[in-house]
Amino acid sequence: MRKTILHQSGLATALALSMLAGCVDEGSKSSGSDSEDAIRLMYIGQITDTANATPMPEAADGVRAAVASINATGGLNGRLLRVDICDDKNDANEATKCARKAARDGVVATVGNSSNFGDMIMPVLEKAGIPSIGHNPIMPRDFASSAAFPLQTGSPGTVAGAAKMLANQGVKRIRLAAVDSPAGASGEPFVRAGIKGTDSELVGMTLVPLGAPDYSIYAQAIFQDSDGVILGMNADQAARTITALRQADPSKPIAVTMASLPPATIEQLGAAAEGILVATPFRPITAGGESIERFLADMKAAAPNAKLNGFSLQAWLAVQTVYEVMKDTPAEEITAATVKQRMENLEGFVVADALAPLTTTVEKTTPFNRLFNSTVLFGKVVNGEIELLDPQWQEVNLNE
Repeated sequence: MRKTILHQSGLATALALSMLAGCVDEGSKSSGSDSEDAIRLMYIGQITDTANATPMPEAADGVRAAVASINATGGLNGRLLRVDICDDKNDANEATKCARKAARDGVVATVGNSSNFGDMIMPVLEKAGIPSIGHNPIMPRDFASSAAFPLQTGSPGTVAGAAKMLANQGVKRIRLAAVDSPAGASGEPFVRAGIKGTDSELVGMTLVPLGAPDYSIYAQAIFQDSDGVILGMNADQAARTITALRQADPSKPIAVTMASLPPATIEQLGAAAEGILVATPFRPITAGGESIERFLADMKAAAPNAKLNGFSLQAWLAVQTVYEVMKDTPAEEITAATVKQRMENLEGFVVADALAPLTTTVEKTTPFNRLFNSTVLFGKVVNGEIELLDPQWQEVNLNE
């Protein structure tokens, strides 16, 4: 019933969001119910813009939108939700403070976190018995902590998926182009994992500084010895690199991860985006589907100016996961302990059609123990939208 009502009208979501807005507390903004009986969630991530990292306020917007829509139709088994949005300001100490606040305030789960400091956050959540659901896996603890329940395969899986796509397209000599950072420099093993068992080879990696004044130099170097390229970088840098690559040689294939090519970047690139291959851990926003329609309706009602991309979708799906996993649990029994226990025992669990079924009873091999979902979808930009090359989820190998 809840899904039908949400699909029909975003007005209830907007009303719920405006009526139930919370207060500011210790750098944390609260949305949802202010009832003492509310089920408390928390989002941890960078909201404040800084000079050395990119804020992701749209992820917080995705959480808010999902909470508002669920509350608009009665909450979770009669209990309304409240979410605290805790800004880590791209600072390890602030991230630790956020996690400690979650433990102190009786949060039942963190949802959709997009923080560079999972190694600081996860130990606090582990000790408190709080699950982290649907976070963006970046740091080692994000992949291995007993508190970690990522919904997607992260950069390792999407980079491996992009490599597999290029190999499937017959590209023999592949080069990885990534942001010049420790995270960017770590991508080579995943390309090799993606092309394992094929005739393709990785010829090398090109690291591109964020502030590069001339991308044409890097484009020429990338295509000098390769037949195709994988981009592992943020959307702004990817747009600049793609433009330069198309000018260098428009015939050579480009594969990217979903984070590199959100809808706004496709629109920005125009014709230059056509034909780009995309490995995505979620159903592409432009591909539609029941849950994508609900996501778009909720975002339009609660956060009409927010960016619509993988980060906002992931955060929205994290809240939906809590709802779907706990909807058969009596309201008074919904605690951090019961949420974690239920999350640990999922087998082929379907949250939404934008997400592959979840099985959490079997861990992967180290260091990706908690990457329960190691699948991606293969897509291609056609007429300004990502169209699926295959509707089936593709398993990707993460080990060389």
